[in-house]
Amino acid sequence: MAEGPLNGVRILDFTHVWAGPLGTRILADLGAEIVKVEAPWVRGAAGPALPSSADSKYGDDHWNRQGATNKLNRNKRGLCLNSKSPEGHDILIGLVKQSDVVIENFSANAMASMGLGWDVLKSVNPNLIYLSMPGFGHSGPYRDFVAYGTVVEPMCGLTALMGYGPDEPRVTATAIPDPSAGVTAAAAIVTALHRRDQQGVGGFIELALQEAAMALFGEYFLLDQMEGPSVPQGNAHSDYAPSGVYACAGDDEWIAITARNEDDWLAIARDAGQGWESDARFVSLAARHQHRQALDDAIGTWTRHFDKMELMARLQALGVPAGAVMVTAEFIEDPQTVAREFFVELGGEHIDTRAYPGLPLKINDRRAEDWQNAPRLGQHNREILRELLDMDDASIAALEEANVITDRPPD
Repeated sequence: MAEGPLNGVRILDFTHVWAGPLGTRILADLGAEIVKVEAPWVRGAAGPALPSSADSKYGDDHWNRQGATNKLNRNKRGLCLNSKSPEGHDILIGLVKQSDVVIENFSANAMASMGLGWDVLKSVNPNLIYLSMPGFGHSGPYRDFVAYGTVVEPMCGLTALMGYGPDEPRVTATAIPDPSAGVTAAAAIVTALHRRDQQGVGGFIELALQEAAMALFGEYFLLDQMEGPSVPQGNAHSDYAPSGVYACAGDDEWIAITARNEDDWLAIARDAGQGWESDARFVSLAARHQHRQALDDAIGTWTRHFDKMELMARLQALGVPAGAVMVTAEFIEDPQTVAREFFVELGGEHIDTRAYPGLPLKINDRRAEDWQNAPRLGQHNREILRELLDMDDASIAALEEANVITDRPPD
């Protein structure tokens, strides 16, 4: 468990995939004790690993080396049990009694169908904070729909804003609603904990994946009412020109450049030395919008002669917003990223040591000094049952024998 402002808070974490685990990872990074509850089958089967995931150096437990699992579950303790068994259900009820928060991102009926709905859990722990984050909430005609971020993107309006024109809508391929909901969940839980400290009450928090994404697009709702539907325009900007992503020297190397005002534009034009500042097509913002394609073609021809990093520094020195488009290896090794110590190296026990994204904040100039690897499946079964439920070794061994708790997926 990490040191941080949430030390002393215990969270029972039923989440899976991305949105929920990201929310609880943020809370874990801030010092909360996260008890990560997993079903035995959640990481797949225990059969032979694919060649890409097999690693004889660490043994045959390939299910413990999944990238997403290790990225999203650091600083947590792992409990693997069959919650559908009577014994597993009793264990979960006992853990709820000992927890401050329960969080899950199943479909709307899942927890109630397991006898773990809000009505049951609040009777077990009246001060409990329970956050539920189904795809479309617990009411309305879509309440029973299941959802992933890529499915929700079209249904929250994001896809209508993506692409290079009205005939080519696109999803982002990164499932933006998931991290939107994860960050929102973390903020909601911290807020609920503060309210409980002030007022002494817990409560039920309903967070719909769709609405967490819709909340990010407020300006487009207003624009639609004022000006009509927005039209996707690729990398262009409705107010600024130029504004785009332009090819640089090399193979698939790019830079983003934006002129916010005439000063930015004149700085770009004069530095380029192409006479753009006196070109009738580009002498005003309105003219540049009218001749946007010619403007982008001219800038793209110019930028192709430059290294993207050198051009970024050159334009930034002029006060022009410019950013080189970096791939993973570049931004991990970028001097700014290295100086800020944003990436954290974890591993060395059951996985290779790798750089993982950190928490985008520092507290008292400290970050990630005592973080722990994500747990192996069921790594802390015995520890959790002893510490939180006062079980003895014989009782725990009986649960293992009955496959109520386990440390490997089914074959």
